[in-house]
Amino acid sequence: MDVADLHRALVEVVAGLGQARDGIAGVGVAGMAESGAPLRGGRAVAPIIAWHDGRGEETVASLERRFGPALARSTGRRVRTVSSLAKLGWLVEQGLAPPDRWLGVPELALRFLTGAEATEYSLAARTGAYDVTDRRFLPDVVAHVVGPPGDRTDGLFPPVLAAGTVMGRVSEVAAGDFGIPSGIPVSIAGHDHLAAALGLGARPDDLLNSVGTAETLVRRMDAVPDVERAVELDVAVSVWPGGRAWAVLASAVRAGLVVGTLGAHLGVDPATLDRLAAGEGAEGGAGSAGDPAPVDLGQGIVVPDGPPAGMWTATLRALARRTAAAADRVAALSGPHHRLVVFGGGSRSPMWLRAKAEELGVPVIACPVAEAAARGAALVGGVAAGWWPDVGAGPVPALDADGGRAGTMGGP
Repeated sequence: MDVADLHRALVEVVAGLGQARDGIAGVGVAGMAESGAPLRGGRAVAPIIAWHDGRGEETVASLERRFGPALARSTGRRVRTVSSLAKLGWLVEQGLAPPDRWLGVPELALRFLTGAEATEYSLAARTGAYDVTDRRFLPDVVAHVVGPPGDRTDGLFPPVLAAGTVMGRVSEVAAGDFGIPSGIPVSIAGHDHLAAALGLGARPDDLLNSVGTAETLVRRMDAVPDVERAVELDVAVSVWPGGRAWAVLASAVRAGLVVGTLGAHLGVDPATLDRLAAGEGAEGGAGSAGDPAPVDLGQGIVVPDGPPAGMWTATLRALARRTAAAADRVAALSGPHHRLVVFGGGSRSPMWLRAKAEELGVPVIACPVAEAAARGAALVGGVAAGWWPDVGAGPVPALDADGGRAGTMGGP
């Protein structure tokens, strides 16, 4: 996506607020971490590359040869093509002159609104060039990919500030573009998974489960984890928004892709499949009755062909087993968890929550708000506006059987 198109898209979204824009007191921004674009002299010199783009394999291989396992121990995760640095390396390989700045989508939003450039701890930790223990960028790693600093006087990546800090104020130009009063404080809330955790007000012993296109498990830790052990467990270590705690994250499966493939195979949407599996309503969708061959849904998930309700149940169980395996990896690093809090699209399925409870053996709670990451960003915006001293002092949704949109599912 061109940076100019992102600006236009954001202007259109904010315009949808209508007159409510007049009452805005603060702005918080959350985002999907690694998506971003390079700039030179304040101008974008390449399009935004999506977080899941697989290009950058050569950069990954080069970093592994140069720095070996020590790089993963510093950055808290194995070197992967999703990192900002891998994307930037691919652009340089294609002939792009080394830029003087890289801004992720949340940082671009801050720049659109205020003209300022800054990032947040949890986003810096996703670049592939940030030491999560010492909480600093790694200039030798950056230089290996884009060359010596040159005219990058203050680093390729912007300064790291805590979520809730006033990182800039809406400029007169942005006020005209967005229809937001000038002078409003803006703060970056961080990586979307962790911004959602802020919005939920989860307990320290909660395991958080983000279920969208990809499924991720998140746990907060007040002390820096054993990063070497985390890498062995295939668990990533990040910095919690604010920079005073850490997060461990484990990928389970790209569950949304599996669900989408099943829905396309059956011609039935997930909400209908949930009702069918719960015994509500008539059987829907023809399925592939008469063809006993198993159906490969991708991501290593294969289920027997048959009636839609049975295929849905089998798919949810297979996905829940992946969730449980990832939860075990997190627990091996962070200790036991006492409940699972699910947010994202997957939290809307009672049958899926039930399957998770059966596999994990702990109560499973559906997020009581529709957009947890946006709520976390709003709380950060409130901190920047001075409404409360920190996110913990803001209003907290009820994470219980009455507060959850799908209630609580008990373990076996």
